Amino acid sequence: DQVQTIVSRSVNPIEGGVITFGKLEAGTIRNVIAGNARIEGTIRGLTQKMIEHIVGRLKMVANGVATSYGAEVNIDFNQGGYLPVENNDDLTKRFIDFAKQDPDTQFVETEPAMTGEDFGYLLSKIPGTMFWLGVDDDSQLHSATFNPKESSIEKGVESITKFLEYRMKNETN
Repeated sequence: DQVQTIVSRSVNPIEGGVITFGKLEAGTIRNVIAGNARIEGTIRGLTQKMIEHIVGRLKMVANGVATSYGAEVNIDFNQGGYLPVENNDDLTKRFIDFAKQDPDTQFVETEPAMTGEDFGYLLSKIPGTMFWLGVDDDSQLHSATFNPKESSIEKGVESITKFLEYRMKNETN
Protein backbone atom coordinates (compact mmCIF):
# COMPACT_ATOMS: atom_id res chain seq x y z
CA ASP A 1 0.00 0.00 0.00
CA GLN A 2 2.79 2.45 0.87
CA VAL A 3 4.49 1.74 -2.45
CA GLN A 4 1.44 2.93 -4.38
CA THR A 5 1.61 6.27 -2.58
CA ILE A 6 4.99 6.87 -4.24
CA VAL A 7 3.19 7.58 -7.50
CA SER A 8 -0.04 8.99 -6.09
CA ARG A 9 1.66 11.48 -3.77
CA SER A 10 5.07 12.29 -5.23
CA VAL A 11 4.63 12.07 -9.01
CA ASN A 12 2.99 14.81 -11.03
CA PRO A 13 0.27 12.99 -13.05
CA ILE A 14 1.22 14.98 -16.15
CA GLU A 15 4.82 13.75 -15.88
CA GLY A 16 3.67 10.14 -15.56
CA GLY A 17 4.99 7.25 -13.54
CA VAL A 18 3.94 3.70 -12.75
CA ILE A 19 5.21 1.15 -10.25
CA THR A 20 3.82 -2.38 -10.30
CA PHE A 21 4.79 -5.59 -8.53
CA GLY A 22 3.81 -8.71 -10.41
CA LYS A 23 5.88 -11.47 -8.83
CA LEU A 24 6.27 -12.56 -5.20
CA GLU A 25 8.31 -15.53 -4.02
CA ALA A 26 8.51 -16.45 -0.33
CA GLY A 27 8.99 -19.63 1.65
CA THR A 28 8.78 -23.26 0.68
CA ILE A 29 5.70 -24.49 2.52
CA ARG A 30 2.38 -22.94 3.54
CA ASN A 31 2.57 -23.38 7.32
CA VAL A 32 6.08 -21.99 7.97
CA ILE A 33 6.82 -18.26 8.04
CA ALA A 34 9.33 -17.49 5.31
CA GLY A 35 12.72 -16.15 6.31
CA ASN A 36 13.16 -14.40 2.95
CA ALA A 37 10.95 -12.95 0.27
CA ARG A 38 11.61 -11.68 -3.23
CA ILE A 39 9.35 -9.19 -4.96
CA GLU A 40 9.77 -8.28 -8.63
CA GLY A 41 8.07 -5.59 -10.60
CA THR A 42 8.40 -2.80 -13.07
CA ILE A 43 8.84 0.94 -12.93
CA ARG A 44 7.95 3.08 -15.91
CA GLY A 45 8.06 6.80 -16.51
CA LEU A 46 7.91 9.25 -19.36
CA THR A 47 11.50 10.28 -18.62
CA GLN A 48 14.60 8.68 -17.14
CA LYS A 49 14.60 11.43 -14.50
CA MET A 50 11.11 10.34 -13.38
CA ILE A 51 12.17 6.68 -13.21
CA GLU A 52 15.17 7.63 -11.05
CA HIS A 53 12.88 9.69 -8.79
CA ILE A 54 10.51 6.73 -8.33
CA VAL A 55 13.42 4.37 -7.60
CA GLY A 56 14.74 6.81 -4.98
CA ARG A 57 11.33 7.06 -3.31
CA LEU A 58 10.92 3.25 -3.43
CA LYS A 59 14.23 2.84 -1.60
CA MET A 60 13.16 5.35 1.06
CA VAL A 61 9.76 3.69 1.60
CA ALA A 62 11.16 0.15 1.59
CA ASN A 63 13.91 1.02 4.06
CA GLY A 64 11.40 2.77 6.33
CA VAL A 65 9.03 -0.21 6.34
CA ALA A 66 11.89 -2.67 6.86
CA THR A 67 13.24 -0.65 9.79
CA SER A 68 9.80 -0.49 11.41
CA TYR A 69 9.62 -4.32 11.35
CA GLY A 70 13.26 -4.94 12.29
CA ALA A 71 13.92 -6.42 8.85
CA GLU A 72 16.46 -5.83 6.10
CA VAL A 73 15.73 -4.88 2.52
CA ASN A 74 17.90 -4.96 -0.58
CA ILE A 75 16.69 -3.23 -3.72
CA ASP A 76 18.35 -4.29 -6.95
CA PHE A 77 17.04 -2.06 -9.71
CA ASN A 78 17.61 -3.47 -13.17
CA GLN A 79 15.99 -1.43 -15.89
CA GLY A 80 15.67 -4.49 -18.08
CA GLY A 81 17.55 -3.19 -21.07
CA TYR A 82 15.30 -0.28 -22.00
CA LEU A 83 15.36 3.45 -21.42
CA PRO A 84 12.22 5.53 -21.84
CA VAL A 85 11.78 7.09 -25.27
CA GLU A 86 12.40 10.82 -24.82
CA ASN A 87 11.85 12.62 -28.11
CA ASN A 88 13.77 15.82 -28.80
CA ASP A 89 11.09 18.53 -28.48
CA ASP A 90 12.43 20.81 -31.24
CA LEU A 91 13.03 18.05 -33.78
CA THR A 92 9.67 16.46 -33.01
CA LYS A 93 7.85 19.76 -33.52
CA ARG A 94 9.65 20.30 -36.84
CA PHE A 95 8.74 16.80 -38.03
CA ILE A 96 5.10 17.21 -36.98
CA ASP A 97 4.84 20.58 -38.75
CA PHE A 98 6.41 19.07 -41.87
CA ALA A 99 4.20 15.95 -41.83
CA LYS A 100 1.03 18.02 -41.45
CA GLN A 101 1.80 19.78 -44.76
CA ASP A 102 1.37 16.51 -46.70
CA PRO A 103 -2.28 16.23 -47.82
CA ASP A 104 -1.93 12.43 -48.03
CA THR A 105 -0.92 12.16 -44.38
CA GLN A 106 -3.55 11.77 -41.71
CA PHE A 107 -1.88 13.07 -38.58
CA VAL A 108 -3.28 11.89 -35.24
CA GLU A 109 -1.78 13.32 -32.07
CA THR A 110 -1.79 10.88 -29.15
CA GLU A 111 -1.24 11.15 -25.43
CA PRO A 112 2.31 10.50 -24.20
CA ALA A 113 3.07 6.82 -23.66
CA MET A 114 5.52 5.14 -21.29
CA THR A 115 7.32 3.42 -24.10
CA GLY A 116 10.51 1.51 -23.38
CA GLU A 117 12.44 0.66 -26.51
CA ASP A 118 16.00 0.07 -27.64
CA PHE A 119 15.48 3.38 -29.44
CA GLY A 120 15.49 5.07 -26.02
CA TYR A 121 19.24 4.45 -25.80
CA LEU A 122 19.81 6.13 -29.15
CA LEU A 123 17.71 9.13 -28.14
CA SER A 124 19.69 9.44 -24.89
CA LYS A 125 22.80 10.12 -27.04
CA ILE A 126 21.50 11.68 -30.28
CA PRO A 127 18.55 14.06 -30.73
CA GLY A 128 15.74 12.33 -32.56
CA THR A 129 12.07 11.49 -32.56
CA MET A 130 10.04 8.30 -32.54
CA PHE A 131 6.54 8.21 -33.93
CA TRP A 132 3.89 5.59 -34.51
CA LEU A 133 2.99 4.79 -38.06
CA GLY A 134 -0.60 3.73 -38.69
CA VAL A 135 -0.40 0.48 -40.64
CA ASP A 136 -4.08 -0.54 -40.80
CA ASP A 137 -3.85 -3.81 -38.88
CA ASP A 138 -6.18 -4.75 -36.03
CA SER A 139 -3.64 -7.10 -34.41
CA GLN A 140 -1.48 -5.94 -31.51
CA LEU A 141 2.08 -4.83 -32.27
CA HIS A 142 3.84 -7.83 -30.70
CA SER A 143 1.22 -10.34 -31.83
CA ALA A 144 2.06 -13.33 -34.05
CA THR A 145 -0.75 -12.17 -36.36
CA PHE A 146 0.51 -8.59 -36.78
CA ASN A 147 0.82 -7.96 -40.52
CA PRO A 148 1.18 -4.27 -41.44
CA LYS A 149 0.29 -3.04 -44.91
CA GLU A 150 3.52 -2.62 -46.83
CA SER A 151 2.17 0.52 -48.50
CA SER A 152 1.96 2.12 -45.04
CA ILE A 153 5.60 1.30 -44.36
CA GLU A 154 6.58 2.74 -47.74
CA LYS A 155 4.67 5.93 -46.88
CA GLY A 156 6.51 6.18 -43.56
CA VAL A 157 9.92 5.78 -45.19
CA GLU A 158 8.95 8.32 -47.84
CA SER A 159 7.86 10.85 -45.19
CA ILE A 160 11.10 10.50 -43.23
CA THR A 161 13.19 10.74 -46.41
CA LYS A 162 11.37 13.90 -47.56
CA PHE A 163 11.78 15.44 -44.10
CA LEU A 164 15.53 14.75 -44.08
CA GLU A 165 15.90 16.12 -47.62
CA TYR A 166 13.98 19.24 -46.60
CA ARG A 167 16.19 19.75 -43.55
CA MET A 168 19.37 19.31 -45.59
CA LYS A 169 18.22 21.92 -48.12
CA ASN A 170 16.58 24.46 -45.82
CA GLU A 171 18.08 24.32 -42.36
CA THR A 172 21.57 25.24 -41.27
CA ASN A 173 21.41 23.64 -37.79
